[in-house]
Amino acid sequence: MRRYVFVHRGPGGVEEIQVDLDGSRCVVVRGGREEGGEMRRLSDGRVSVLLDGGRQICGRVRPLRDGEVEVAFGAWRGRVALADPLHDRLAHDAFSAGGGDAEEEIRALMPGRVLEVAVEPGQAVEAGALLLVLEAMKMQNEIRAPRAGRVARVEARPGIAVDGGALLATLGPV
Repeated sequence: MRRYVFVHRGPGGVEEIQVDLDGSRCVVVRGGREEGGEMRRLSDGRVSVLLDGGRQICGRVRPLRDGEVEVAFGAWRGRVALADPLHDRLAHDAFSAGGGDAEEEIRALMPGRVLEVAVEPGQAVEAGALLLVLEAMKMQNEIRAPRAGRVARVEARPGIAVDGGALLATLGPV
């Protein structure tokens, strides 16, 4: 099974969309609602989804620049703002443009085991710089700096298991 997580910024605000794909089976979780169905790619490039409730959706999806996706269903065509959580946070974090004065805690989003620590206290980092690598659910997750700053503390150590929400590092002003 493959899981994709997107952040959608629309007129109703910010929401997270999770898509799980297992073969042709597709489950989408949005706003706490889960909807599943069978997905097929058609020979003309369109995607067809037969939802569990019997409704069918058929159209085209094309990635554009700047985190947008063009969606076309029948005569309707529109753009949807989607981004992975890291790029959304980097693009919309109040600190990302210039550093900021407050310390920011970097916490584990899920339980795992620290494989690598790439920074040390006092080190200056740019937005998006690799801080550490956390293994969770048999995947290596790169934890990156949400903004430019100076590493104030590093709590994580290679080989140590951490719980979800555990403090990994603290990022201070530049």
